[in-house]
Amino acid sequence: MIAKYLIFFISSLGAVATPEWLFAPAVDAPPANQLLVDGNACGPACLLDAFRAGSEKWRASISKIEGNSDSEKIRTIISDYARRPSSLDPKKARWNGHYGIASPDLVAMANELRSEQWMGAVKQEIFFKNSREKETALLARVHDKLSRSLKKGLPPILRIRRVAWRAPKGSTTKNWLTVKAHFVVLTGLPTKNPKESTSFKVTYHEPWGGKNLSGTIHVPDAKSAGITTLIASFPGSDIGKKLVRHSEPTCLSLSSAIGLF
Repeated sequence: MIAKYLIFFISSLGAVATPEWLFAPAVDAPPANQLLVDGNACGPACLLDAFRAGSEKWRASISKIEGNSDSEKIRTIISDYARRPSSLDPKKARWNGHYGIASPDLVAMANELRSEQWMGAVKQEIFFKNSREKETALLARVHDKLSRSLKKGLPPILRIRRVAWRAPKGSTTKNWLTVKAHFVVLTGLPTKNPKESTSFKVTYHEPWGGKNLSGTIHVPDAKSAGITTLIASFPGSDIGKKLVRHSEPTCLSLSSAIGLF
């Protein structure tokens, strides 16, 4: 299985020397498929995926979830954890089939799924550029944070957003507006990110269909000028594309991540 994964990796990214690449602890872990349960179950599916691809203590935690298949385990995560009151609005559940789940509630679920408190607290890290930060500095910061979580044993869950250049209803001023949010699990990236780099390659698990994919995280280019995050060029992730209007500029924005930071 490892050999098959490495063949996929090399064919996707080119001949990258293994010592220069930081892999998820359980490189053979299969990607979880949210579509076995619900089209908006990417959050719960990614929790199963990230824990299963993590180090031994994280794998041990998720192994306690009841179910003989991925679909059963995802349903258990939803029924036992995602149906609890949301920290954003206690009158609502953390997850529903129409809107999915927000990052703070996914963080709470991740910490509740830990079998031991000493394993470290899962947190959310926001990846918007601050006013004094260069885009290359943001890229370096994101690479550092993602690498840190992988090294600590938990593959980070990335929150990506399909954004479109459009004016909100009732306005004529265009901006980058969110069309659809989504979660994926990072499974690998280069161990080092050279100073002043404008991009780095990644491998990740796409829960929409349960796929091993590769892509690039980079600073905004001419097509995404004005956006305050990094861009996730993930050709295999079509999330939200059907919601984009004809000839409307669009891209995937990397807005935050959940992991051990």
